[in-house]
Amino acid sequence: MNNKKLLPLAFAIAGLSGALQAAPHAPTPQTGAFDLVIADEQKLIEMLKKSGKISQSASLKEAETALKTYLKKRQSEAVLNAAALDAAVVSQYPMTNEIKGKAKHHKRHEASKGQLTANAMRSRPANVQEEVYEGETREARVLAILMEFPDFVHNSILPDETGMYYEDYNPDHYRQILFGDDGWVAPNGHHANSFRQFYEKQSGDSYTVTGDVAGWYMAEMPAAFYGNNVDGDARSLIREALTAASQDPTVDLNQFDIEDRYDLDGDGNYWEPDGLVDHVMVFHSAVGEEAGGGQVGEDAIWSHRWNLGGVFGIPDSSSSAPYWGGLMGAFDYTIAPIDSAVGVISHEYGHDLGLPDEYDTQYTGQGEPVSMWSIMSSGSWAGEIGGTEPVGFSPFAKEYLQASLGGNWQHGAVVNFDDIPRRGVVGLLDQASSKGTNHDVIRVSLPNKQQVITVPTSGEYAYFSGSGDNLENLMAVSVDLTDATTAAVQFKTWYDIELDWDYGYVIAVGSFGQMMLEGNITSNTNPNDTNLGNGITGNSAGWIDAEFDLTALAGEAFDLYIMYKTDGAVSNPGMYVDDLNIVVDETIVATANADVMPEVMMLNGFDVSTGVSETEHYYLVEWRTHHGVDSGLAHINVAGQPMTYEKGMLIWYVDNQYSDNWVGVHPGDGFLGVVDADQNTLSWSNGNVATTRYQIHDATFRIDRPEKMFIDLSEDYGITMYDNRTRAQRTFRDSRDYSGGDLLDAGRNIPEYGLTIRLLNQSEDRSVGAVMIQK
Repeated sequence: MNNKKLLPLAFAIAGLSGALQAAPHAPTPQTGAFDLVIADEQKLIEMLKKSGKISQSASLKEAETALKTYLKKRQSEAVLNAAALDAAVVSQYPMTNEIKGKAKHHKRHEASKGQLTANAMRSRPANVQEEVYEGETREARVLAILMEFPDFVHNSILPDETGMYYEDYNPDHYRQILFGDDGWVAPNGHHANSFRQFYEKQSGDSYTVTGDVAGWYMAEMPAAFYGNNVDGDARSLIREALTAASQDPTVDLNQFDIEDRYDLDGDGNYWEPDGLVDHVMVFHSAVGEEAGGGQVGEDAIWSHRWNLGGVFGIPDSSSSAPYWGGLMGAFDYTIAPIDSAVGVISHEYGHDLGLPDEYDTQYTGQGEPVSMWSIMSSGSWAGEIGGTEPVGFSPFAKEYLQASLGGNWQHGAVVNFDDIPRRGVVGLLDQASSKGTNHDVIRVSLPNKQQVITVPTSGEYAYFSGSGDNLENLMAVSVDLTDATTAAVQFKTWYDIELDWDYGYVIAVGSFGQMMLEGNITSNTNPNDTNLGNGITGNSAGWIDAEFDLTALAGEAFDLYIMYKTDGAVSNPGMYVDDLNIVVDETIVATANADVMPEVMMLNGFDVSTGVSETEHYYLVEWRTHHGVDSGLAHINVAGQPMTYEKGMLIWYVDNQYSDNWVGVHPGDGFLGVVDADQNTLSWSNGNVATTRYQIHDATFRIDRPEKMFIDLSEDYGITMYDNRTRAQRTFRDSRDYSGGDLLDAGRNIPEYGLTIRLLNQSEDRSVGAVMIQK
C-alpha cells in the first residue's frame, strides 16, 4: 500500500445505483405504490368477501386473519413491482445518491419553552390561554391534478361505495378540501378542517399550504393498467398528469416551485426554486384499493407517496433553473382517490415532510400501541365518516417537524432523569390541539441504552458500517499491486444484514473502472433486484474469516472500498470489520486495525466501534382532549359503531434502539408507542382478545373516570364487547408492568429507573393538566 490520494467517492460509487438516499429531513422513502396505514379494514374485508377470498360467514377473527394475510401478500407484491419499475426507469435526469444525500439537512431548531418548577402545585390550573404566534410562517405550494380513466371517468362512483359521496367531484370540491380558509362540509353535514387548516393548526400558524387544482384530464390507459397488483404502474399516471397540466394554458408549473428540497446548489437555502414541482398531488377517479376499490376492486390504485425513480422532465415546460435541460421537472408525488377526505391527504403529505409511518408496517401482530392516537398511524381515519376528522400528530412527529422546519410545531420542557431533584419537578401541559402559554410537551430523557452487539476480535475497537435506512457507507484504502504476482485482502467480519435486501460489498476502483469483487462470503442471488453483484447479506452467526482474491488486479494501483448499502425499510445491526490484511505474494504487506488506524484508511460513513450500541430513549408526556383537531378522538367509526379514545395525560415511550414498530417480531418493543394506563385486557363476547385499537382506547392517565365502552358487532359477526372498568389511573411508575397483559402487541417494555409521573390536577374545562415528575 502507499499514501496516494484516494479516488473521489462520487466516482467510486458512480453507477452503482440510481436509488435515492434520504437524509434526516428528506421526504420519507417509500417502497413502492403502497401505504398500509391508510387501509380501511372494514371496506377491505367487504372487498375480499365480494371476491371470495373471505367467506361471507367468516367470524371477525377469521376475517381479520384473512385480511392480514392479504395485506402481507399485497405488500410483497408492491415491493417486487417497485423493484421492477425502478429497474425499468430511463431518466435523462437521475437523482443520484450524492444529490439526495443533501436533502433538507436543516440545523436543529430550538424547541424549548422554559423549564419545570420544583414547587408543588396545589391549586387548579387556569384554562388554556391561546398564544399568538408572531414568528415566520413557511408557505408550501401544492399542485393537485385530477386524472380520470377512459373506462371509469370521474363521477362514476356510487353512494354505497364510500361515505365521502358527492354527486359532482369538480375542481372546486378539491380546492375547498385542500385550501379552504373556512374548511369544507362532509356528506353528513360535519364542518371539517381543510388540509391547509390542519397544517396551520398543528404548526401553530408557522406552516401553511397553498396551491391550485388542475384537471380533470383523461388518462391514456384503463384504470387496471395503473393499479393492478402485479405490474400496475401508478408512476405512468403521474407522468401523464404532469404532461397534461403542462399543456394546459391555465397552469403555470413555475408557480409551484419555491423550494429547493434537495439543496441542488449546495448553498444551504431550501426555500428557493430548483426547477422541480415541489409537491405533486394526483387524485384519480376511482375509490382507492385501500378502501375496497369500489367497482374497480383490487385493480384500483392504492394511495401512497413515492417518487418517479428519476427526475421527469415535463414536456412543453420551461424553467430558469440550471437543471433538467431547461425544463420543469418532477420527482416526489402523492396519489389519492376521488373520494379523499383530509385524513389520507394529510397523512401522505406528512411523508413528504419527512415523517415516518408509526404503525406496524408489516402487519406482524395485532396492531401497534399507536393506532388512533396519531395521524401517522390509524388516526388518519378518525371521524364519523372515516378521514373527515383526522387527529393530530404524535409529539414524536412534532418534535421532528420542529427540528426540521422550525416555527411553532412544538415547544416544551426537557428534564434529564439524572437531574430530577428529590422533591420532583412540576409542569403545566396545554391540550395538544392548542398553542397556549404552557408546555406542549414534557420530554423526560433517560440514560442512554447500551446493547452489546459483538466483541471486536482483537483490541478494543472494530470498524463499523453503521445501522439505518438508506445508507451508503464506505471505508477505503489504497492498494499498489504494480509489482505483484498474487494478492488478496483478508479480514475478520461480523454481520447481520437484512437478507436479500441490504448488502455489503468489496469494490476495487481504478483506471480500469470499478469491480464488485467476489469473495468467500459473497453471493449473486438477487431475488429482489437489489444485489449490485457479489453482495454480502444475511447473518454471519459470529465472527468469520473473509478473503477476496486480488490476483486479477496484479500490475494495478487502485482503491479498495468496503461499502454497506441499505434500503428504506428494515434496519439490521450492520457490518463489523477487524484485522484487515493486504497479502502480496504470500506476505502481509499492510494491516489495518481499528485500534491503531493507519493514515491511509479513510472512513466515510463507517466508524470505529467497541461493538456496543448506545441509543437514546425517552418519554414524551402530552395532554390530549377532544378539542379542535383532536375532536376525532371522540368520533371513531368501527364498522359503523362509535368508539372514543379517552382524554387525559398520554405518555409516549420513544426507543431509538428500534427503527420500526413490528411488535409481532419484538413484542412490547418498537421505536414509538403509548404507555397504556389501563392494563386490563379487552375481549369479545366469544372470548377472542380484541386488537390493539381497542386495548389502548383508554391509555391516558386521568382524574375523571372514563366512559364505559360498548361495541356491538352482533349483526355482522354475532359478537359484542364491553369495557366497564372505569377506574381512573393518575400515576405512572416505571416499576409497574405495562407490557400489555394478554396482548403484548399493545404493551411497552419500559426500563425501570425509579421514575414516577403523576397527574396532579387539571383546569376546570380540562384543557390544561398539571404534572409532577419524580424519582
